[in-house]
Amino acid sequence: MTSLERANWNIELSWVKVHVGIVGNELADRLARDAASDNDAKIVFHRLPLRTLISKIEEETQLKWQNEWEECVKAGITKKFIPTVHDRQKLKIDINPILSAMVTGHGKTRAYLHRFKILDNANCPCGNGDQSIDHLIYQCSILHTQREILKSNIIKSGNRPVKKHELISKYLKLFYCL
Repeated sequence: MTSLERANWNIELSWVKVHVGIVGNELADRLARDAASDNDAKIVFHRLPLRTLISKIEEETQLKWQNEWEECVKAGITKKFIPTVHDRQKLKIDINPILSAMVTGHGKTRAYLHRFKILDNANCPCGNGDQSIDHLIYQCSILHTQREILKSNIIKSGNRPVKKHELISKYLKLFYCL
């Protein structure tokens, strides 16, 4: 196209309704069909923009990562907080030990420590059940005030009840208060 412009060609692009008997359009359709069905045609690729190549690699990598994430039988708690690879990549979060413990269930909760026989029981100090991640988020009376602050801010935004992945994606700063 650049060489045509250098030769003082006036190039105009316009929309043409398809399959209405316009000779040039019908000819272009036939040539395109013939080229697409010609198995012996030499395929010539000119330069591929680097950004296009990078985007394609990123897309394929994310699909592979997502498939591995879905097929993994572990990380059940984490998958509730971060259900897709795309969700994780969108998050701009500072990973820290507290957040890691919450979203993985591998922290200093009494239920976790009891599972490994480090503690004799998993009872929460509040006396209302085992001290698990779910208990801390939804039930622990010790965290009642922090939970009410979180709930009131969620209600202000019009969303309730909230799924675990929304706690991370939409209410992370408030969630840290728990």
